[in-house]
Amino acid sequence: MEHQLLEGVFDIVREHYRERMNRDLPVRKSRTPAELAEILKVSVDDAGVDTDELISMIDTYISECVRTQHPHFLQPLWGGLSEAGLAGEIATVLSNTSIYTWEIAPAATLIEMEMIAALGRFAGWNQTDGTFTSGGSNSNMLALLLARDRFFPNATSEGVDGSKLAVFVSAESHYSLLMSAHVLGIGTQGVIKIETDGKGCMKPDVLRMEIANARGAGRTPICVVATTGTTVRGAFDSIEQLADVCDDEELWLHVDAALGAPCLFSPKYKHLMRGIERADSLTWDPHKLMGVPLTCSALLTPHLGALTKTCSYIKSAHYLFHEPGEEYDLGRKSLQCGRRVDALKLWIEWKSCGTDGWRNRVDHYVELAIELENLVEEHPDLELVCERAFTNICLRYTGQMSDVDDINLFNRKLRQQMMQRGNFMVSLANIGSKVVLRPVICNPAIDSESLRGFVNEIVDVASTID
Repeated sequence: MEHQLLEGVFDIVREHYRERMNRDLPVRKSRTPAELAEILKVSVDDAGVDTDELISMIDTYISECVRTQHPHFLQPLWGGLSEAGLAGEIATVLSNTSIYTWEIAPAATLIEMEMIAALGRFAGWNQTDGTFTSGGSNSNMLALLLARDRFFPNATSEGVDGSKLAVFVSAESHYSLLMSAHVLGIGTQGVIKIETDGKGCMKPDVLRMEIANARGAGRTPICVVATTGTTVRGAFDSIEQLADVCDDEELWLHVDAALGAPCLFSPKYKHLMRGIERADSLTWDPHKLMGVPLTCSALLTPHLGALTKTCSYIKSAHYLFHEPGEEYDLGRKSLQCGRRVDALKLWIEWKSCGTDGWRNRVDHYVELAIELENLVEEHPDLELVCERAFTNICLRYTGQMSDVDDINLFNRKLRQQMMQRGNFMVSLANIGSKVVLRPVICNPAIDSESLRGFVNEIVDVASTID
């Protein structure tokens, strides 16, 4: 029957979407790789399978996936799935276009341009340039590339010895900055990690000292990266103080706000991003706190023309870029040629919930984080390891133990047993010498019942560990 496969898949989609909030289902099934390979029938053969079997295989695949929409999914900095977001993703795939020229993607071009401008307005910029990338890691790398090219304007044609450059980041910054330094030839030794204070925020006075030290060692400082919403603590570096340093030292200021940028929607919490209008570039991941389906990341800058200068290879791509088109051919300001229209799902989600919806989500997430913080502080066997900064909560089970090594080993076992049970998913991380559990409120399915259940699960699993 015509369209049998798609009709079967849409039935699967409807069923799994309906079941996404079912607390009776596990978040994650505990399988060995061998078991899962057998269940999926993962090997491919010369002959294809019929439609019914293909539908069954797709259903099996989705059933075996981690349920990232589940109310007990508290592990990464993203989660959940909205109906509008899913609709936007379907429309993106159905249109199946690449957003490099107006000629091939006219509607997508206008939508991406509007999304870049809209996000930039919340950063306080009168003019904004930008591009959607394959993720926050690549947005950060593109920012470092812009910084490098400002100091070495001929780098595109002549190259540059990156081994003498220096980039300054928080000691608690995302690992993608090390990866970016590798790709750009700066090397990980050129990434100077700056000591943080007790709240996990970069120390501006130490930054000034390390910039002087780098210059004394023969390096050329090019960029400071502030992090607003660090991966573990959710800490916010002081953009204003770091901007003062960058002004004095004439350095590029990039803000990795992959997690924290949506604070700008909230009158209650936008102070956490105070000074963002002084940044030279900004990473913003709508697929994190805003709940847009993976992946959706943007690199924004108030410096018009900087991206085009760094990314455009028009003369070599005579088969792609034609005149006129400078204003609307977005491939001229991207490192990618083939590129998904990730702005579409953001646009559809934004049209659905409005800016008020984003504001309410930020406020609600912080309220839930405060609630979890209180539950931890009130429980005699749990310890809040650091002060809550945003929607990340760092805690550990202590019970009657006092030795740090014993507590660390116990919490590793605790998290391992929780993963085996599959009722909740939570990340394991380190703060100094302490091993912590790090739940994050970044999933619209999470509610008060989820938080109480999470605390009860910790205590229940702990009671089973020798």
